[in-house]
Amino acid sequence: IQRVRVPVPVECREPVPDRPVMPTEALAPGVALFELVQAALAEIDRREAYEIKLVAALRACIAPLEPAP
Repeated sequence: IQRVRVPVPVECREPVPDRPVMPTEALAPGVALFELVQAALAEIDRREAYEIKLVAALRACIAPLEPAP
């Protein structure tokens, strides 16, 4: 009997984070410039938080698996 270690692809079961509702999507057409800028700045923060979650999910999927003893 000879033991052979061969890498086997495994599906990633990390859940994809839900995309948040962006503040600029809820604005009515013709909104005041101040409200548009305020919503755009809030959207930047929300997008950055969403990107952090996406990167964490991706890293969990590409991380090497620990070999079984």
